[in-house]
Amino acid sequence: MIPQADRVVAIVAMAQSVHAARWVAMLRNSGLRIVVVPVLSAPNSPELEPCRLVRTRSEALTLAPGEVGVFDLSAISEEKARSIDVAKGYAWPGHPAYPEHFRPVPAHSIETALRWLKPDLVHSLEVQFAGYVTLEAKRRFGSDAFPPWLLSNWGSDVMLFRKLAAHAPIIDRVFQEIDAYWSECARDIGIARDLGYGGPAFDPMPASGGMSFSGLDASLPSTRKLLLIKGYHGWSGRGHHILSSLYMAAEHLRDYQVRVMFANDATTGLLREIADRTGLDVAPEPYALQHSHAMARLSRARMVVGLGISDGISTTLLEAMAVGAFPILANSSCACEWIRSGIDGFVVDPHDTRALADAIVTAASDNAMVDAAAPRNREVIARRWNPDINGPIVLAHYDELMSGRQARIRGRAE
Repeated sequence: MIPQADRVVAIVAMAQSVHAARWVAMLRNSGLRIVVVPVLSAPNSPELEPCRLVRTRSEALTLAPGEVGVFDLSAISEEKARSIDVAKGYAWPGHPAYPEHFRPVPAHSIETALRWLKPDLVHSLEVQFAGYVTLEAKRRFGSDAFPPWLLSNWGSDVMLFRKLAAHAPIIDRVFQEIDAYWSECARDIGIARDLGYGGPAFDPMPASGGMSFSGLDASLPSTRKLLLIKGYHGWSGRGHHILSSLYMAAEHLRDYQVRVMFANDATTGLLREIADRTGLDVAPEPYALQHSHAMARLSRARMVVGLGISDGISTTLLEAMAVGAFPILANSSCACEWIRSGIDGFVVDPHDTRALADAIVTAASDNAMVDAAAPRNREVIARRWNPDINGPIVLAHYDELMSGRQARIRGRAE
């Protein structure tokens, strides 16, 4: 058996994402050599620290205990890499949430990183950026030469994108090539099976693995007078539907501050109109640059409302559950796998603004309900979004996949 310290795991991911950083945090003291291969040219998440740039497997094997490697993309000419992608017929299909000029790291760069690192396992965190480019890298390697490949999907990666013409055939190929699958939702395992995937699918786990909530405000939700709204409105979010419901519920919200996160110009204009017509204390909420500030704000909220036409396990849902904020989410997410609608939160149709307004009114007026939900939700989080529990589960599955590879290599040698 290969010692942990001699095993390299390449995590193909958005290195700037706090979710990816938290996943890595569960593994950094495991003895494995963890190297993040970035799929976007962006500054690393501060939570990846301590980390060090590496280029080769031998450099990865020198990582100190607790230190994470980040592949040094500057070692590869981006211009040359993009020209190679063009020559090999690879084109990223785009993403509706990003502008047309937006371009992720070239597939040639990811392929080269994996060739230099020679990892014992490749884990793609997310599908449209990390999964697609890993698929192309595997095509260039050849299936027999490629390490075991574990895919995690985030949010809408499978549920929504399998319905889009430019993405459906790529997702089909991804599920033909992966060796193991880790979903956020039980719902998505069924989708993978419908797509023909027959390999191992591990028990669902949030994409961010888990986080610690020690020291956060434990005040009773019924004493709080803040209503937080996720204002995203666009390719998936339906923040404007929430504002329509807010207008209908206005008479019951006179004593509340209503703050809208992630409000664009159009949303801000609607907020001004609602304030003028209803007299509500409603306004956009500035972006919280530090996660600790965002969590402190969330712990002051009585309820949090977010709607979209597709989602996985919303991290806002998990954070709200952890700090006692009563969650109201769309049934297009898999919130129903975490809360019981009408008891621990509300799960509503994202297009039914009347039902959402009724849910907001109930959460604003029923003190007993929101106070009773808080400890139940916190207990669920302590069991299911806990890095001390989830980390060993991840490591066990990593070991299973890497050990399986060694068995296959020994079998071929014999």
